[in-house]
Amino acid sequence: MRDEAVDDWQSGELILVPLAWREDELWSQIQAAAQERISTNLQTIYSDMLRQPLSPLLLDMACKIERQHDAS
Repeated sequence: MRDEAVDDWQSGELILVPLAWREDELWSQIQAAAQERISTNLQTIYSDMLRQPLSPLLLDMACKIERQHDAS
């Protein structure tokens, strides 16, 4: 993406784009970059969540499900 597309806005700011500009290539680039940033942030959040230990209640439930699965 061109640098001009990101230089004017700080991360976390809202960008309001008039309907007439939404077919513009620069808007498409801004949109693609924002979607990529969101995707990267979500992947980081989800990977961090997967590293967290289960609560005792969830661990007990998971063990019960495993036992039931192994018994069948």
